[in-house]
Amino acid sequence: MAIVKMSKFTLFAFESQKEALLDSLHRFENVQFLNLQQCEEEHLQSLVKDSENEKVSYLEGEQAKVKFALELLIKHSEKEGAIKSLVKGKTLLNYEELEALAEKSNYEEIYERLKEKDNALIDIKNEKAKINSEIEVLTPWVPLDTTFNDLKSLKSSIFLMGSLPKAFKNAFREKFESEIPYAYLEVVSEVKDEINIIVLIYKEYENKAKEILKLNSFNAINLKYDGSPAELVKSFNEKLEAMAKDEERINVEIKHDCQYVQDFKIVHEYLSNKHIKATACRNFLKTNSVIAIEGWVPTEFSKELESKVKSIAREDFYLEIKEADKQDETVPILLKNNSLVEPFESITSMYSLPKYSEIDPTPLLMPFYMVFFGMMLADIGYGIVMFVAAALALKKFNLDEGQRKFAKFFLLLSIPTTVAGIVYGSFFGNLIVFNSLIKPEQDLMLILIGSIIIGVFQIYFGLGVKGYMLIRDGRPMDAIYDVLTWYLSLTGAFILLGGGWMGLSPGAINIGKWVMIIGMVGLVLTQGRASKGIGAKLGAGLYGLYGISAYVGDLVSYSRLMALGLAGGFIASAFNMLIEMIPSPFNIIFGVFIFVGAQMFNLLLSALGAYVHSARLQYVEYFSKFYEGGGKAFKAFKPKNEYITVKK
Repeated sequence: MAIVKMSKFTLFAFESQKEALLDSLHRFENVQFLNLQQCEEEHLQSLVKDSENEKVSYLEGEQAKVKFALELLIKHSEKEGAIKSLVKGKTLLNYEELEALAEKSNYEEIYERLKEKDNALIDIKNEKAKINSEIEVLTPWVPLDTTFNDLKSLKSSIFLMGSLPKAFKNAFREKFESEIPYAYLEVVSEVKDEINIIVLIYKEYENKAKEILKLNSFNAINLKYDGSPAELVKSFNEKLEAMAKDEERINVEIKHDCQYVQDFKIVHEYLSNKHIKATACRNFLKTNSVIAIEGWVPTEFSKELESKVKSIAREDFYLEIKEADKQDETVPILLKNNSLVEPFESITSMYSLPKYSEIDPTPLLMPFYMVFFGMMLADIGYGIVMFVAAALALKKFNLDEGQRKFAKFFLLLSIPTTVAGIVYGSFFGNLIVFNSLIKPEQDLMLILIGSIIIGVFQIYFGLGVKGYMLIRDGRPMDAIYDVLTWYLSLTGAFILLGGGWMGLSPGAINIGKWVMIIGMVGLVLTQGRASKGIGAKLGAGLYGLYGISAYVGDLVSYSRLMALGLAGGFIASAFNMLIEMIPSPFNIIFGVFIFVGAQMFNLLLSALGAYVHSARLQYVEYFSKFYEGGGKAFKAFKPKNEYITVKK
């Protein structure tokens, strides 16, 4: 249970062996390449940068085709339910099966067919938008019982069409008809605050008519059609119907091609693997005939790496493997824990991976996280629901590695949740009442004190881990200065302030006072030891002593163990009370549905709160005592497994 030991390897092999080597290392899945092209070491200056840019460009183009086809087919596929999808999971193939299936696929032909159909759908969509726009323009003029061709054929008269504000209707009509003789005005339609009109006037009155129209905010429209508006709209609607049939036919054809979804997923994974191998070359240097590769490998796989290289290059290679320096901060981090601790690695990763010189905090946070989560959720019913749901997911669903860890994470957390529920006497709130060790509604102070005591233990444990790390690194005096002094100060303060409540004798309390004083004096004298000058040392020491206020804040933070645990239980009980208030027989009919919905809501809300606040106590109150973090994850040269899980 620790940070995996790493070794750096340097490999020189013939350029002709590169493809086979990359393929073998990709299947090996236990190396991470270093970018030699950014390296400034003198002995590598004579080498040139390797690249497979042409191949990378080609593969990216093919991947784009496959991605397009997949997105189109998935959009037209019947949607699977979440449960069915999880049960089905990803297809599992080995390398040979993946390559064989991909190479016999005629995905390019299917892609061209799908692209043609998609372009047809786009053309139909654009044409429909254009026609709908035309219909929208023509619709207000449908009542017009003449054709545009007839209007355009007028000899001595002209016609004007357009709209003006409805508020001007009467005044405009009176002025127009009184000042323009032998004119015809028709209100064709009214839309919102406007009226659509057509006017016919002799040409000699054109200027006068336009002047009146302008004064009434007339907005002219020029429709370049020949038929009548009603006939045109009818014709356009018939076109839309024909297009809809074409669109439906094309969609049916695409749905039929959904049988090739799995083929495209296989090809996508195959091309992705080839792309990963091609882009890896951007890390390498070369001469005309030799390739230079450098990277990291878990030390436990060093011999296997040598064996893999030897199987390809025979004796024509140079390989040097050297264990990483403990203080080298460039070493990538890979965590390895037993099956119980492993699901909690996500909590560590969310904060930050450890540096190579640190220890893996995951085994140290796991028991605390479980206890805290259990105290915050604290319900037998919720624990049972979590256990059953997680167990079924692990048993029935085809989960990938990350999903399995997530399910196992909550399976483990269901245990302390159930235990805490037994202690608090909570089963879906107060659904079943039984004698418990603690009665939350009566023992608030006991729960608060217990929470603080657990917090004190975790803080002391964190300081102990820091002391161990300092002694391990050959700094025993720093362990005395930075750990023992805090133990003395905090322990003495607890005895002095809480001795009376704990029933300690005055002599013991007095001893506690002197222990505290010794610890605080030690802090003042040692916390500024890195500073120069006596004044600076004392100033830094006093500032270090001020850090005791942070410990007070840390202890207060642990009160959330009580607060969240009580809140979830009281909310669950409140829901039960509401159901009891429903008059019979409706409480029986609707009570079950309300109970399930309300309790599930409370479970999800309380579990989210427990998840977040348990993590916060680790990150702020616990990790701050011994853990720095800042490590970079080990990124193995291996398949992405986006659609297909490729097994070794």
